[in-house]
Amino acid sequence: MANVKVSLYQSTKAAGKWTFRRAPEQRLRLLSVGGYYIRFGTRMEPAGRDPAVAMAALRRKQAELNFVANGGELKPDDTQAEGPKRVRVVAAVKEYLADCRDRQGKSGYGLAGRTVEAYEYRLGYFTAFRPDAYLDEIDAAFVRAFRRHLREHPDDLSDRSCHNAMQAVSTFLIKNNNMAAKPILREMSFPPKPVIPYSDFEMTTFFAACTDEESVIFKFFLHSMAREREAAFTEVRDLLLDRNVLHISPKPDKGFRLKGKRSGQAKNGRRVPLPAAYVATLREFCKDKPSRALLFPNGEGGIENHFLRRCKAIAKRAGLVTWKQFDLHHWRKTGATRHHESGVSVRKIQAWLGHESLEVTLEYLGVEDAADAHSQEQVNSGALAAFV
Repeated sequence: MANVKVSLYQSTKAAGKWTFRRAPEQRLRLLSVGGYYIRFGTRMEPAGRDPAVAMAALRRKQAELNFVANGGELKPDDTQAEGPKRVRVVAAVKEYLADCRDRQGKSGYGLAGRTVEAYEYRLGYFTAFRPDAYLDEIDAAFVRAFRRHLREHPDDLSDRSCHNAMQAVSTFLIKNNNMAAKPILREMSFPPKPVIPYSDFEMTTFFAACTDEESVIFKFFLHSMAREREAAFTEVRDLLLDRNVLHISPKPDKGFRLKGKRSGQAKNGRRVPLPAAYVATLREFCKDKPSRALLFPNGEGGIENHFLRRCKAIAKRAGLVTWKQFDLHHWRKTGATRHHESGVSVRKIQAWLGHESLEVTLEYLGVEDAADAHSQEQVNSGALAAFV
């Protein structure tokens, strides 16, 4: 039996009437009306409105009909005779996220809870794109159509958001033995977000507008260079007051983990020196508090999730014209930059920040360690200067 010819058609309106016209195999476009249909023999089957999905359906239908023409027998929901049951993308994503949640573990040492939340949010764009799609339909054309969907999304997604969504999709597909998104992800990029340290004027004005408690909180962000969640989960016992040191540590019983599995930091935490004068303030601030009490709890004694809102509110109250740009990460950046300007080695700053690689710290500080002013001053006036 000869193989059946399969063609792709588009439904379109001409002279006020609906009609079908043959779709070119190259440069398919998304119609503003109508959609795509597969024609084989005297039959027509809908193939959706997306060009990538229509082409995948066309190839699949041709393969099915060729299989039957050569004596094979297709079974319902099978991609080929005695083949596996087809899985929809929505179902595969649901299973993937369930597996991610299983990897979290009760100790919080596995996959971080916020990571799972990020996966779920970003993959939501993918499932919303083609809710009726099957996993075996995902090819490069499908992924490129999804990228276009992200770029043209009504929420006006940033380049970084588009990249993050595609990154989540690529990871999901790789888990399902599909590499279609990997080369497309490499083509995507986004500009780095500059983090500028606060000026002396901004900090002086900000702290002048703080209450006593607010001053303690945001000086903690400055001196500890802690990330937001690290500060939120800091307990009184983490303050080694006799040594002027903060121990930023995981809290397995509260489901909080640290970054840095390769360096062992996620398990052991890291220690950051604090100025003695600020430690004296902390000692008074923590007076009579239990050792396992949170250092900066919310009004109900639980985890505080509104540091950023409080930070912006203080900056606005202080009359700073830059109040909208105030955020928590700027405190971390400011602390690291000022330490570097004071001559603290990049290696030490790397350890205090909790970065696993020196390259990340150098990029974070925005300097090349060998070329910065302090390094040049050291070699120009150091022990070897007399031998030039």
